[in-house]
Amino acid sequence: MSNVLSTLKEALGAGARASKYQVKFSFPSVVGASVDTRDIDTLCKATSFPAMTIGQIEVFNQGRKMVLPGDTSFTNTWTLTFLNTEAHNIRRDMVKWMASADHFQNNMHSGSPNSVLGELAISQLDSAGNVTATYTFHNVFPQEVGEISIGADQVDTIQEFDVTFSFTDWVVGDGEMQNPDSANAATENESALS
Repeated sequence: MSNVLSTLKEALGAGARASKYQVKFSFPSVVGASVDTRDIDTLCKATSFPAMTIGQIEVFNQGRKMVLPGDTSFTNTWTLTFLNTEAHNIRRDMVKWMASADHFQNNMHSGSPNSVLGELAISQLDSAGNVTATYTFHNVFPQEVGEISIGADQVDTIQEFDVTFSFTDWVVGDGEMQNPDSANAATENESALS
């Protein structure tokens, strides 16, 4: 039994903690955001690391089935939950970002989609606060800013709201296609977000 526990202790180390994460955020310049991006990391209450699926192709021959890897797919949305400030700072900037892409009151769309796309990243932190892995999302824009529930009977609570982002793809670290061991190395995208 002690050998099993020693092996587990050595393999797991401190273990990745769900509460140890950091969100890196950059607004496109056309948004003119006013919030301090450090506040976004501080007030981001919850999010997730992305999932990925490879489909399967079933090939039959004489009643026998062989399964081959198919195409990669993933959900192109990522949701962050924020604690709300009294001034609604983060929420206002998210709405401004959406309006820079599609201003529904003025019936105007952005003439340059690239100008409204940003990059976001989420990092796993170890127990000392060091980054151990970073997932970077490319070509990001806010798809939905969620509602905020209010009510006279809601006491001892702080308002929260969700923001759902759309993105085209994501990577883990640098060189993830050629060498999975380099997943902890900083990417050019991460450097740009620093």
